[in-house]
Amino acid sequence: MKMMNIKSLELCANDLIAQRDYYSQVLELPVKLSAEALEVQAGETKLIFTQADADFDGAYHFAFNIPENQFSAAKAWISQRIPLLHDEVGKDEFESVSWNSNSVYFKDTAGNVLEFIARHNLKNAISGEFDSGQILNVSEIGLPSEDVIVFANELCERLELTVFKQEPNATFTPVGNDNGLFILPIKDRIWIPNSGVPARLLPVNVKVDVDGKLWEIRGVPYELIG
Repeated sequence: MKMMNIKSLELCANDLIAQRDYYSQVLELPVKLSAEALEVQAGETKLIFTQADADFDGAYHFAFNIPENQFSAAKAWISQRIPLLHDEVGKDEFESVSWNSNSVYFKDTAGNVLEFIARHNLKNAISGEFDSGQILNVSEIGLPSEDVIVFANELCERLELTVFKQEPNATFTPVGNDNGLFILPIKDRIWIPNSGVPARLLPVNVKVDVDGKLWEIRGVPYELIG
C-alpha cells in the first residue's frame, strides 16, 4: 500500500489576522503572518491561509492527527479553549469502528470544520500531558466534487492510492491512508457532525508525498500535478 503524507495545505480566508490569533492563541501553533499569507506549522504539515477574494464564501474541512493514546486529554484541552461541535443528539465525540479512531470537531474563526483524530492503528503513543506539540500533522483535507466516483478513481489511478476502509460511494469516499487522506464528499453535503457547513467547491492547493513522489492538487476545478 502506498503511504501518503500531506506536506502543505493552502486555503483561503477572509481575515488573516483573526486566523493568526486563533492558531497562535487557541491552538498555540507557530505562526508567521505576511502581507500575502499566514503560515501555520501544524506538526509536520505547513498550513497556509491566503487572502480570499472579496466574494469568497465557504469553509473547509481538515483534520489533525494526534497521538493515538491522547484522545481524552486532547478533548479536554481543546474543549477548554473553544466549543466542540455536537451531532443532532448532543454527542461531542465520535468513534469509528472501521477506521479504529476517535474524533472531536470544532471550528476556527473562519468557520472551517477542524478535527482532532486519534488513529489507533498508528503506533504513535506519547507519554505526558497533551499540548499543541502533540498536534502531529494535517491528515485529512476535504475535496468536494460533483462526481465523487470519477474523482476518487482519478486520484487512485494517478497517485496509486486506494479507497480507505470502504467501497467507493457516490456521496462520500475517502482515499489514502491513516497518515494522509483525501475526504471526497458530494458537493453541498454537510460536514459532520451537524456543522451547518456545506461542502463547497473552494480554492485549494495541497502538496502530498506519496512514497517519496511529490504531487500537487489545486483547484477548483482540480488539477493533479506530479
